[in-house]
Amino acid sequence: MKSNSVILTGGKTGGHIYPALAIGDILVKEYEVDLHYIGANDGMESKILENEPIPFYGIRLAPFIGVSVFKKIKGFFRNILGFFQSLKIISKIEPKLIIGTGGFVAGPVLSAAFILRVPIIIHEQNVAPGFTNKILSNISDVIWMTFNESASFFPKGKKKVLTGMPLRKNFQLFTKEISREHFGFKEEDKILLVTGGSQGSKIINETLVPIYEKIINELGYKIIHITGPNFYEEIVNGLNEQLKILLENKELIILSYLKEMEFALNAADVVISRSGASFICELIATNSYSIQIPMKKSAGNHQLKNAKAIEKAGLGRIIEEDNLSSDKLYETLKSLQPDMIHNIIKNNVGILYGENTKEIIRKETYKYLNE
Repeated sequence: MKSNSVILTGGKTGGHIYPALAIGDILVKEYEVDLHYIGANDGMESKILENEPIPFYGIRLAPFIGVSVFKKIKGFFRNILGFFQSLKIISKIEPKLIIGTGGFVAGPVLSAAFILRVPIIIHEQNVAPGFTNKILSNISDVIWMTFNESASFFPKGKKKVLTGMPLRKNFQLFTKEISREHFGFKEEDKILLVTGGSQGSKIINETLVPIYEKIINELGYKIIHITGPNFYEEIVNGLNEQLKILLENKELIILSYLKEMEFALNAADVVISRSGASFICELIATNSYSIQIPMKKSAGNHQLKNAKAIEKAGLGRIIEEDNLSSDKLYETLKSLQPDMIHNIIKNNVGILYGENTKEIIRKETYKYLNE
């Protein structure tokens, strides 16, 4: 008899890891499963899982897409090793189910699960699936999707379920009042949050910094700018005297990285950000209106497709990188009035999902976890 275990896999970026952990949270609460996580031994998941009560199994993995021929060859042998490591780990755990959330990490793990005849579910966060999930969809029992538009990218005969994006509970725990107190803001303040993702964005930073003063003094916003660790010191050291005063007065907050993103999102009136699927769904979960600046070089241009889903739902505007300038960003922000944003959010939030994500996942996993 199989144990009451579920294996999660996916990684190298937070956009794959955090949805997996959110799915895990649901399954532990609903079915008291024993969770296990298989990921790259040198990936971000290995660090994130250090702070989680979930056993982590690090295996040897490497990407195939966007690397040189030499690295492809080297990666092939690493992934073969990762496949055999996965076979050993999965055979030992004997899970009832394996759930993959994408990234090249999931490839060898779910291939091993298929050989061992373990039921497989994949979750796709983006509108347009990445290379790994496209391939793995052929061996998966069920395909979970964040956006309905993803269905056309997957095989016709496969079962597809619109789940939405599973998010960890913190994003819906905090009120706007509590979140603003966290940063020392008042309830009546206008707050702009700017982030380029966990690593930051050079082009967003370079576009924003020259208009710090105009945004604060002319539009009345207070700014939380998350620069990314590689850009923080250069930006802070380059501030003029006036900006240093704004920094001291907490009208401008500059951070290299923010772990508690749920506070920033709940505090903000408007968000300027990249268009990674996980972050987009955090925007939706926190009723945030956004200016989307999709990463031009994202695989398959998936960030633009994600941003268009937000724009179509009336929850944001898009400025593509080729059209991005300080003036364009300022004018777009200027055109967004607080009352208008409030009405848009009130009328449109929830439009992307027809049913509660948690309940869908509970229903979809019942037959696997109650045998």
